[in-house]
Formats: sequence, structure tokens, C-alpha cells
Amino acid sequence: MEKLLVSFNDFKKTNKLVVENKFFPFEYDKEIIKSANLSFSFEANKYDDVVNVTGKITGTMSFECSRCLKLFEQEIKIHFECSFTKEEFECDIMEEMRETVLLNIPMKPLCNKDCKGLCPVCGNNKNEKDCFCEQKIKDEFVAEKWSKIKKLKI
Repeated sequence: MEKLLVSFNDFKKTNKLVVENKFFPFEYDKEIIKSANLSFSFEANKYDDVVNVTGKITGTMSFECSRCLKLFEQEIKIHFECSFTKEEFECDIMEEMRETVLLNIPMKPLCNKDCKGLCPVCGNNKNEKDCFCEQKIKDEFVAEKWSKIKKLKI
């Protein structure tokens, strides 16, 4: 995994360090994230014995919808902040950004909040085409449940 170290040595001539729109080589699990195209920017400011880093990660990530299994892209705009002291001397900004992105990945990615998912019977994507499997199952269940009562002769 790549590192991006910011240390107190970077602030010998200045109290501010600015990095703009750099490619973020984000390593990810292909089962969860299908693709990622991210970049980052940050500003690091030195205040006596502390360096404060604030920045943002932007771009797109591809996920598989947890309901309908359709691939979709999601715009990413994540802010991050970290700081380190003179005793720590340096900080791996790449690791801080990686953790921030991982914490912002949705537990159950959805292509849209109203995704209807797949039919458990026929496998049809309910967002694209309606099926009547659920109604058919309900009708069959009711018919089976009441079939013995219908046979009673009163």
C-alpha cells in the first residue's frame, strides 16, 4: 500500500502545505466496490507543535445494488481531518484517507432509495418489469389454507 507521509520536516520554510487534485490509489475489495476513480486535495497547517490536516476526497465509486444486483456509480465527496504532534513527527495521510473512505462506504449500497429489488420467485428485476409472483403465492397459500374448509359439508 502506498504511503503519503507529512512530517515536521516539510514545514521548515513554511507553515502551510497545499496539495491539489492528486490521484488517490485506493485499494479496495472487489466484492464490495466494483471500481473507484478518486482524487484528493488537502491543506496542512503547522501551529507550534501540532500539524492539522484538512482535505477532501472526490470522484466516483461503483457498487452492486444490494437489492437488485444492478451496477451503479455513486459520486463521492468526503471531507477528512487529522492532526499530529511534534512527538509523533509524521503522519501517513494516505492511511487516514483510506480509513475515511472505508468508513463512508454504505453497508447496503442501493441504486436508488426506492429500489424494489428482485422477485424471489422468478428473479425478475421489479424496477424494470412488474411480475405477479407474490400475488400468485398469496392466492395459492389462501387456496391451500381454506381447501379443507371448502370440502366440509355443512
